[in-house]
Amino acid sequence: MLSDKKNILQLVSLMHAHGISDVVLCPGSRNAPICHTISQTGLFNCHALTDERSAGFFAIGLALATQRTVAVCVTSGSALLNLHPAVSEAYYQQVPLLVISADRPAAWIGQMDGQTLPQPEALGKMVKMCVNLPEPQTDEQTWHSNRLINEAILECHHRTNGPVHINVPISEPLYNFPTAELPQERVIHRMEGLGTAQIKEIGALLNKSKKGVIIMGQSAQSMVTSDDLKTLGNHFIILHEHLANVACHDHVLRITDALMDKVLAEKAEECRPDLVITIGGHIINKKLKQYLRKHQPSQHWHVCPDGHVADLFGCLTMVVEAKADAFMKALAGLLASSDAKAQASPATTLCQDAHGTFTAPSHEQECVGKLLSLLPANAVLHLANSSSVRYAQHYPIAPSVTVCCNRGINGIEGSLSSAVGYATATPSRPNFVIIGDLSFFYDQNALWNMHLPKNLHILLLNNGGGKIFQTLPVPEDEKSRSIICAHHSTHARSVAEQYGLRYLEGMENISAFVRSDESALLECLFPGNEK
Repeated sequence: MLSDKKNILQLVSLMHAHGISDVVLCPGSRNAPICHTISQTGLFNCHALTDERSAGFFAIGLALATQRTVAVCVTSGSALLNLHPAVSEAYYQQVPLLVISADRPAAWIGQMDGQTLPQPEALGKMVKMCVNLPEPQTDEQTWHSNRLINEAILECHHRTNGPVHINVPISEPLYNFPTAELPQERVIHRMEGLGTAQIKEIGALLNKSKKGVIIMGQSAQSMVTSDDLKTLGNHFIILHEHLANVACHDHVLRITDALMDKVLAEKAEECRPDLVITIGGHIINKKLKQYLRKHQPSQHWHVCPDGHVADLFGCLTMVVEAKADAFMKALAGLLASSDAKAQASPATTLCQDAHGTFTAPSHEQECVGKLLSLLPANAVLHLANSSSVRYAQHYPIAPSVTVCCNRGINGIEGSLSSAVGYATATPSRPNFVIIGDLSFFYDQNALWNMHLPKNLHILLLNNGGGKIFQTLPVPEDEKSRSIICAHHSTHARSVAEQYGLRYLEGMENISAFVRSDESALLECLFPGNEK
């Protein structure tokens, strides 16, 4: 019988799933549930050694001889530090070593309890990765633990071999062993590169899929050609946001709340894909993320050049370490020339019906739509965080327009500063900024620039506070609402004049704003901040 500790069961199950067969076990009380569970499964070659210093080097010998990852498990406290010489050797000799340390609950570290020290990161730079597992009590913690274990084991062989550290906090009681068998854990794989073998594997996996979706996230440049989009569109629903910088195409659907509302209201389960491929960076639409977290596909592949594990929907099965454009070209070529049978979901028509629709647009949203319809060819569009980027998603944008947005962290700071920097570097292209009042006033020092570019056009949506906060269920108390929503009555005329921008006000001046041959600021005042 096995331990009742969920993180231990996950760890042991995934060690086996990832092909680890040799485990060096050192004695101790805190790691006893781990040692017992590993030894009782009958799935591993267990090697018992008392001295951790020797055990670490013994594990290196096993790994060198077998050319496979070897695990070494120690108890809490100084036992882990005794592995440091061996771990250092493994790091510089590039030996795949999985260090597993049992630990006391974090609350007792530094409280004069026995065998306690800060174990996460104790091995410092001599490991490629260190993860500290939670003791799962919720579904989210269980998913988190699974993801961390997968990441750590994968890192033992990622690009170069080397040691990795998994720290396992274990609360008492330690010696409950009621579990009959290991759980079936979700396994994440990593595919490195797009060679012949990898392409063949992708084709085999595609043949298992009948409803595929490609979601294109943020990218500074187009990730796919028009011809490849056409080929891919015959097999997948392709969804994108403006930040993906994908040229408008019949085979590509723009993600909107209206689209997601229609899917959720009419055919949530029918529209569930069995394969989702994400490429590029961040995806904004919250409803799409929530939908796929609830209606999870059986396969989720994430394509990224660094091979990072990004488990956005909680069901990641494979990371493809490749550049987005190379993957899309390879996938299109495979679908055009092979027997791969992935087919677009029957939800395609439903999505197309909802494409580009929305109900009761706000005045701010209409303002954004008007500007987007007037953007000149080859313009650069900078979308500030939060509402601005969401408003823009409801409208088409010309293929020649480049879209930029600080969505790496999505903080309030820096949207305008980044736009000024980009405009400075692209003097031949008109740069347009759509920005809310909080973001603008927070970052107004972006205009404090001796060489402010002349190709900068700023559309300021000023509604006297954070519009996105006003949509949340904040307390009705006026004082609290004022603080949370950052209510104010500040206008931008003096800011524009101070920094030498042409100042215009109101949507009736939008044509003059777009045509201006000097830097300009168009301020649109909405309910909450009218003069």
